[in-house]
Amino acid sequence: MEQARAEEAQKVGVSAVEADQEREFLRKLIKKGVLELMPAFDKTGIRYPDAEEVWKIDSAQAQIVLVDLERKGSLVAQLAERALTCPNCGSPELHGKYTCPKCGSDAVDLTELLEHTKCGYIGSKENFVKESGLVCPSCHAGLLSETGHYRAIGNFYQCEKCGNRFDKPEAFYICQNCGKVSGYQEAKYGKVFSYRVSEERIREFGRELPVLENARQLLFNSGFKVKLHAKVTGSSGVQSSFDIVAERGETRLVADISVSGNKNDIVALLAKKVDVNPTKALIIDLSGLDELLLLGKIYDILVIKAAKDQSLPVEFGVFLAKLGVPTHD
Repeated sequence: MEQARAEEAQKVGVSAVEADQEREFLRKLIKKGVLELMPAFDKTGIRYPDAEEVWKIDSAQAQIVLVDLERKGSLVAQLAERALTCPNCGSPELHGKYTCPKCGSDAVDLTELLEHTKCGYIGSKENFVKESGLVCPSCHAGLLSETGHYRAIGNFYQCEKCGNRFDKPEAFYICQNCGKVSGYQEAKYGKVFSYRVSEERIREFGRELPVLENARQLLFNSGFKVKLHAKVTGSSGVQSSFDIVAERGETRLVADISVSGNKNDIVALLAKKVDVNPTKALIIDLSGLDELLLLGKIYDILVIKAAKDQSLPVEFGVFLAKLGVPTHD
């Protein structure tokens, strides 16, 4: 699968991503809070708008970068959709038509096949339809469905040009972008992937998230002395690392960032909390999920759900205001 996507990307003629450039691409995604890149379908092709916007590159280049980063393990590909695309330009906007296998005309109609049970005549439903209702074209008897005068025995296609009847029409597709006409054997039908930043890269670059600066500013405005990526020595003598350590008088707050909403993030914070015994431990959740909320109540860890742009909710400011006179648990 990876090799096929890599070979497809190579056709665009853009070189593979260099190590420094790769890090910069990932850093930009994570700092913007874009952890999953979903495909979008338009007339020109299958695109990844978030990648194009964050990286300031065109659609073809974005495809190359995504394939290369997935090959290197920085992104994880997941099947998002299957799509029929033009073999010439890659557009998914194809207008399908049926044609008669005998004469090639596209003037074909799907019709219902009826049988008059008394005389045995079989024909298309349109041949039975008269102003008075259904009438057998062979014996001219009126037909009433509730009395079992006829039965529907199936559907078939009929060509208006040559009169040919057939079960399976030929199919072809007209690309709405470039006009290419292709048969079902030429048109491409394949997998379309979404790409998610790997957990390893999230942990590596997650400390550069702008939410840290937002939290630092709010804490500073509330009279806290704030340190980012700081270490605190616990009762065991072991130093524990936190994304945020804030102190005001006897009050000490410690906080970690959870980008993916993984429960292991809050479990790790719990272990450090027990050793360090802060006034309050917080976890700032960027995932948009609710997985950590229940665990936060169980572990007495405040879960702050950041917005998509990584701004902190009003509740965080309310929490700081309620601290009032510093007290230590």
